[in-house]
Amino acid sequence: MNKTALITGTTSGIGYALCEKFAREKTDLVLVSRNPGKLAEQKDYLQNTYGITAWVICQNLEQPGAARNVYKEICELRIDIDFLVQNAGFNEVGKFIETDIEKEKSMIQLHIVFITELTKLILKDMSARGSGKILFIGSTGSLIPCPLDAVYAATKAYILFFSKALRAELKGTGITATTICPGSTQTNFAEKAGIQETLLFKKNLMMPDKVADAGYDSMMKGKSMHIPGIYTKFLIFLSRIMPAAITDSLAIKMLTREV
Repeated sequence: MNKTALITGTTSGIGYALCEKFAREKTDLVLVSRNPGKLAEQKDYLQNTYGITAWVICQNLEQPGAARNVYKEICELRIDIDFLVQNAGFNEVGKFIETDIEKEKSMIQLHIVFITELTKLILKDMSARGSGKILFIGSTGSLIPCPLDAVYAATKAYILFFSKALRAELKGTGITATTICPGSTQTNFAEKAGIQETLLFKKNLMMPDKVADAGYDSMMKGKSMHIPGIYTKFLIFLSRIMPAAITDSLAIKMLTREV
């Protein structure tokens, strides 16, 4: 029997590429996203192309109670989740005093509350079976404070430290937790956040399939954390050796929209 992966935020970008990666490896999929039309198309495509079984859960993950709703549907389907991939996310960029607090509250709800709650629910089942792997999609923002992206970077830092603490707790249980921290990637993420015209998204973009492959491989190897791409590794290295005043100034320049 195939193993099963639950992936959130599947209908575009890194999440879509992750679904293809798992499907190529003959893993059945639970697709969790908010667009019923896109989910139905994706389900048909993956099943017809790769010969796997896919289920869909249509849910707005920014709403309180979303994690329990998703878990309830999993229980009703009687599916054991072998791989949990917490990919869903979005951004709100700008000076904190000017950004939309409602969007930021939704971001906190999704990146922190939903991820924490769903992980706890699925992890209890994994623990009962003594096996499982969890992959969190972090960001370079997980590793350094980011002016003009204060809330997003803070939520991604939460994901990284949450994952690392879980990994230590789970040692010897047969369950691992991994975070991948990609830099700017060629998806519609930047367009949704209105930052497609910034320097950060104008060069040295990673392709989503490369990020997905790196995340999959890191999870399967049970790594704690992985930064994909030589350019991204170099930027993180520089951020650790340069004074904060310089890294802050560069971050603002990279995220300032060109006119």
